[in-house]
Order: sequence, then structure tokens, then C-alpha cells
Amino acid sequence: MVSTSDPSRLGTIASYDVFYTPKSTPSTEGPIGDQTIDQLRSEEISNLETHLETRARNAVGLFEGKLLIDMMDKCPRLSVFVMVGFPFDNDQLIRQIGDRVARASANATSSSSSSSHKASGLAGSVSIPSRPYYTGLKKLELTNLYFCRVKAKPVEYLLNHCTPDLEELLLSVSFGSRTEAESDDTDVNAVPIPGTSNTKTTALTRTPPLYEDSGQEWKLRKLTIKGDLSGPGPLIWLPLLRRCSQLQEICVDVFKYETMEQLATTLSRCCPKISEITLQCITGGPQEDSRIADLIKASRSWKRLSMSFFHGFGPLSTTALIKHSGTLETLVLDECDGITSEDIQLVLTSCSNLKTFRAMTSNGMTFSSTVYLDASDMVDSPWACQNLENLKLVITGIARPDLQENQYGEQFVGPLHDGTITGYDLQKTVYEQLGKLTKLQELWLGHDKQDLDDEENYHPTEVEGQWQFIDPDEQFECLEFSLKSGLDLLHGLNDLKVLNIDRMKTKIGLSEVQWMVKQWPKLERIIGLVIQGEKTPKHVQWLYDNRPDIELPPVLGHFITAFSAF
Repeated sequence: MVSTSDPSRLGTIASYDVFYTPKSTPSTEGPIGDQTIDQLRSEEISNLETHLETRARNAVGLFEGKLLIDMMDKCPRLSVFVMVGFPFDNDQLIRQIGDRVARASANATSSSSSSSHKASGLAGSVSIPSRPYYTGLKKLELTNLYFCRVKAKPVEYLLNHCTPDLEELLLSVSFGSRTEAESDDTDVNAVPIPGTSNTKTTALTRTPPLYEDSGQEWKLRKLTIKGDLSGPGPLIWLPLLRRCSQLQEICVDVFKYETMEQLATTLSRCCPKISEITLQCITGGPQEDSRIADLIKASRSWKRLSMSFFHGFGPLSTTALIKHSGTLETLVLDECDGITSEDIQLVLTSCSNLKTFRAMTSNGMTFSSTVYLDASDMVDSPWACQNLENLKLVITGIARPDLQENQYGEQFVGPLHDGTITGYDLQKTVYEQLGKLTKLQELWLGHDKQDLDDEENYHPTEVEGQWQFIDPDEQFECLEFSLKSGLDLLHGLNDLKVLNIDRMKTKIGLSEVQWMVKQWPKLERIIGLVIQGEKTPKHVQWLYDNRPDIELPPVLGHFITAFSAF
């Protein structure tokens, strides 16, 4: 790690971690060690030019840009550059960084050609480089965790000057930050005249960029765009995707409806190897089923598909999902409305390679919880995903005549609670199916979070000024998790580590927890047994005394608060 003994010279700069690969051991990395900036500038950084690989990590905070540029000038062989607190609103600095990145690309090309040329002069017909040569910047991560104004043109300039050898790119801005158009006619290829102000357009001269995109293919394998970097017009990073035929993984926050269409079209046409995608939708409203389907159809064969906050799933989306049943290993649909019980059963009976399946929503102010699997849909068709390791799903529709009132004190009505349905046959069907998942490590049947911000979840009490929080996501038509109901049918889950039964009306007692710890030897965590403010039951105390290694995180119940903003 590189630090300084005189922080006043650096403003609020934090640190650089610079790694290099010595000539004698080209396959290893090691830190330079703690030194002052002056020492770096003179001896060590100069020596880095002769090494095969240099990495700059964790340049944190706001600082004097000249220090960063000096470091990049002294380390022309950068292969990894990671910066937290990147100034996305500093036009000139972004351009200067782009120039250095392009220069590194030129150095890589020159190094490659020189090494090959020297090797070709050796005796015989075999061409072997004298030593491994620099292959350019491989990884670039630029992050700003605080609100900032992102200028579109400088970011475009940076992207256009990245080396085609780049394999991983991450650009991340905080939520609330926005990408803006330039306020003047400044050319993104303009550079400041030495000795003049760099804040005025008139003080700039237009020169050809150091690196002009030749349209060559990039080697980018992973692209991550976090926050609103969509731009005032077309996506500022969209042209980049059109040159990335090797792209395998993409992670994007979607802030505009147009982004969904542009992304789907570009991926399907230009990125034939794409197999992993993580999308978070922040448009604030429902989306069309056809648009969601187009995104799902953007890959020839998804291996990992993760979507959050997409509201509008329908038959087209489900059909598109099933077409990937032969390759899909991870399917995550967090807070995605519109998926029916029949859709979920179809996925689980079709996707034989599935290892992770998560589909759960929570009641909220805009969208209500509609995603669940009805136990009656599980009766006729066995699941194909026998290698499932992580399951997060609400299973409901189970008769519970033992429960008479819901969380609001209202009487239950209907056949699932009036006692006309007797026996545990349906519960045992569910247990039997879950029991076949012998590789299961995490089983989440209860909700993992509560909506504490929705004022509709707070109800007045008899005491003036006090409000009771009542969770709308409590489950009453769920598995009992009692031995009597068929819990012992889960004896084959030898790899189970995490069990979530939060806000489920179970009948777990001492016999049940003793059975769990015996049959599930790898159990590490049970969520939902301990409720804050309630008396510790006997079976929980037994776990505290006999299995303190099993984590029992407390969860919120129907708590009372004296605070009211309504």
C-alpha cells in the first residue's frame, strides 16, 4: 500500500495499492510496501516500467487530479485499475484518464509486436517471445458512492479510449445521480492548452484523439453498469456493446423503458456468447410482458438469469423462460409480479439443471404480493430440478383448520380453515417433493424482509399516539413444520445449512428442533424461531443450551411504536 506522511499535500486522498510482477517470478504478485509519494515518484514507480504487470487499486476519495495522472504516467503497464470516489463530473480528468488508458493500449500493442519480432530472429523456425509481454489493461472499475452529476460526453470519451484488451468493466454511480448532456459545445476530444485555464471552452484546442476506435472487436467478458448511466439520449455505453462479441456476463440497472428494448436488441444481435445477466428495473411502473420476454430472448442460452422489480410478467415471459430450460442454472425473480403458480410449477418441472430458484414478492404500496406456488399444483408433476441447492419460494394453499384468526384479528373463512378438509395428505406431498432435493443448502419459505416504510402497515392502538406494526406477509396456509404433519420426510436434506420460516405460522416445538439438529448435521442458521420482544420458548432455549453454533437471528413481530408521521 502506498501512503503519504504529509496528508495536507493530498487533500482527502486515501491510498493506492500498487502491485507488480517481478521478472524472476512472472506468475506471482506482491505489494510494493508502505512508501511516501515522493519515494514512489522517484525510485519504485520508475522501476515498475520494467516489470510485466502493474496494478493500481483503491484510489479512494476526492483529491488533486494531478497526483492520479502522475501515477498513471509512471505506471504505463497497468493491468487493473480500481477507484472508489471516481469524479464522474470532472470533464478534464476523465479525458486525461482516457488518454492514459489508450496509451497503455498502445504500449501493449508495441510490446507485443516488439517481443514477437525479437523472437522471430532466433535460430530455427520456432517463434518464441523472449519473455511474457504486457497485454494491456484487463480490469477497470470506477465507482462513486455519493451524489454526483455525470457528464455524458466525457464518459463516452473514456469508453472510446479503453483498450480492446479490457476484459472487465464496472461503472457505478449512486442512486439519485443523473447523467447530463454537456452545457456547451465542448468537444470531448479537446485538450487544454498548456499554461491556460482548463475551465473555459475558449481555452481549448481541438486535436485528434490519442486513440481512435477502429471498429475492432473488444475482448470484454463482463460489463457492470450500476446507477443511472443511461444518458440524456441513447445509452452512452450502447456502442461499446456492439463491439463486444465475446461478452458473457452483464449487470445493468434499468431506468428507462427504452433501455429494455435497446439492451435486448443489442445483446441478441451483437453478443452471441452472453449467458449471465443481472437486471434491476427502476422505471417505477409496470412493464409490458412482451418487453420482458424480449430481454429473456436476448440470449441463445441463459445460464444465470436474475431480474429484480420487473412488474408485468405474463405468458410471453414464461414461454421465453422455458426455452432456456436446458441450460438455466440460476433463476432469480425478486419482487417480480405477474408470475402465476402454474408458471412456477412449469419452471420447476422443466429446468433440470436448475441449482438456484428464487421467486418471492412482498406486499408494498404500489404492487401487492402475487407470487406463490399453490400446493395443489405440486400434486401431479414431480420437479425436474433434483440438483437444486437454493430455493426461495412461498408455498401456500395448505389447509390449516387449527388457525382461526389472521394477523388483523379477523375470522378466517373458507375451506382451508373451516375444518371440512382433514388430514395431512397435501402437506406430505409438499414435504415429499422438498425431501427429494438432497443437495439443498438453503430453504427459504418465509419472507426475508418487512416493509417498515409503508404507512398502511401501521395501525392505531387503544393508547393515543401508539401504533402497531402488522405485517401483511404473514403466512397462515403454510406447512406446519411439525413431525405430525410430515416433517420427517425431509430427512434426506443432509446438506441443509439455512432454513427460513420467518412469519410462517408453524408448530415447531422441542421434538422438531431436536429432530432437525440430528437429521441436518450441517445446519448453521434458522430464521424465524426468535421474535423480538416475545418470551423465549422451550425449544429455542434448548437450541441456545445445546447447539449454540446454530445462529438464531431475531426477527420483528407486531411491535408497538410511539412514533407517528401520519
